[in-house]
This record gives sequence, structure tokens and C-alpha cells, in this order.
Amino acid sequence: MRKVSKAEFSEQFQVQNGFFLSKQTRRMHCKSAGSLARGDISQVREHASLDGQESGAEGPPQGLFLLFEEGRRPDRGQLLAAIADIPSASVSHDPSLKGEPEGECTANGDPSHSGDWIELLQWGITFDLLGMDPGPGVAVPEIAYRFGCDVDAGAEGTEAIAIVPGPHIADGAHSLPIVRAMLDLGSGLAQGLEGVLAVCWSPARSAMGVGVFSRSVDGWLAGGAFPSLGLAGFAMRDDGTMASEGLAHFIGQELLLDGRLAADPVAATRLGARIIHELVASGRLEEPREFETTDGALVKLSPASSGETIKVSPM
Repeated sequence: MRKVSKAEFSEQFQVQNGFFLSKQTRRMHCKSAGSLARGDISQVREHASLDGQESGAEGPPQGLFLLFEEGRRPDRGQLLAAIADIPSASVSHDPSLKGEPEGECTANGDPSHSGDWIELLQWGITFDLLGMDPGPGVAVPEIAYRFGCDVDAGAEGTEAIAIVPGPHIADGAHSLPIVRAMLDLGSGLAQGLEGVLAVCWSPARSAMGVGVFSRSVDGWLAGGAFPSLGLAGFAMRDDGTMASEGLAHFIGQELLLDGRLAADPVAATRLGARIIHELVASGRLEEPREFETTDGALVKLSPASSGETIKVSPM
């Protein structure tokens, strides 16, 4: 049987999963991504905020962020060394290299440009790594939930790099194969780079310690529970209910636990985490259904009329 190259595998994966775009379209996307990463201010402000304060900015892209103390972000050499230690990952495009074949995408159309981003291939899927030193870092995302770490978004002395889906698969960024590949890549980099303060998952506004993040991701990839606490968070509301944040990234809906269930926040969080584990696998909830708790009791899951919330209530 003929051996399939990494490039061929990547293209086959994209075609099979509906992510393939023409080379011309991909070049256009790559130029946009390169502008975002290298700090071309006129274009960066159209796509992402470098300091999180520009008026009307859309903010940083959705994805995985590694936080560092100021001045400790890794440079290209450090990142390439860390990537070399991840068996499933490789560099699929580096705009700093000279003499690239004509038509290949570069950060600004100049193959000699030493951009502050690289494209990585993980499990046949491409991701952009943005914010390498000595260029500008990406904006540190807002943090509302912390798991095994103590960091504050926007605090003085904190910088970030980001891993985001490649532009040509951005529309499929919510799919589990892409999320699993990105988290596995992020786990490898978080463990391989020095000085990582925390790992942030921006769709849930969460921050996790490196150990917490890597253990939960490795467990999920090995067939264990979905990392509900980290890829989602839970918060009490003024009316005594408890709401999730982050599930919508996967199914377009969030949980709202009834006040009677949320009276014990710890138990409610455990229940919410189990429900998220099941819903991420089964998909969007369209009809009411029952869900059995760990003690054998039943709760009712009911999609609200808006379709954006799943009410969880006692039977």
C-alpha cells in the first residue's frame, strides 16, 4: 500500500469533513491570519485586539491560550523545540522561511518576512499558533472561572500566545475532532514550554493550571469523561439558579439548573458536569428528556422556547 504523506492526509481529512477550500481561498485566509499574528495594526484591529482596549475591536480569536509572565513568551526557536517533542505534531508552514514556492501563503505576501506565527499540523488538521516573541502577544482573554490556578485576565505583567483553528477549518471549529486535536496539541505545548502560568479556554472564559488541564485532556482522549470543568464553568445567579458557560460552543445551548437543584452548589456542579459530558457527545437537545443522577434520581432536561437554554429541574 502506498504511504500517504502528512499533506495528503490533511487534505483527505478536510475533504471528508467538509473543511476543504481552494488554494486561492486558503492563501487569502493565510494572509489574514498572518496579519493578525505579526501585529500589522491596520489589519489586527479588524480581527483581534492586541491590548484588549481598542474601541469596537472584536477581541482575541476563540481558542486555546497559554499565559506567561511579561517577557517570558516563547520565541520561534523555543516553540519549534517544543513541537519537535510532540510526536503527532509538525510545522506545516513557517512564514519566516525564505525561498518558499510561489503561491504558498506568507504573512504579508513576502516569503522572506519573519512573521510572528506558524501553522501547525496535528492529526491531519492545521492550527495557527499566534503571538510568538519578539512580536506582540495576543490579547489575554477574559477569565471568569479558575481551575487549579490563580491568574487574572488583563493583570499587569501577563502575556499570551494562542492556538486557533486554521482559517480554512474555522467554520468547523466547534466539531469534536478539531477540538480534541487542538487540546492535545495545547497539552503538549503547555507541558513542553517553560513558564506557562495557565491555559485558558476562551469559549468558557476559563483558566486552568497546566497539570489540571493536561490530566483532564489526556483522560478524555483516552476514553474518559469530557473535561466539563475547564471547557465549561458554572456560576450562581441572583435568583438561586445555576448557569453553565461554555457548553454553547459545542451545541449552541447552555444549562440552567433549577434553584432546588442548585441549593447545594457542589452537587449541582457535579450534576451539570455529567449532563455536559453526555450532551457534548449526543448533540443539541431538541425535545425534553430525563436524565438519571448518580444517586438514581431523575431530573428533567427541557429546551427553552428560545432554544438557547436547557432547563434542568427535579422530576
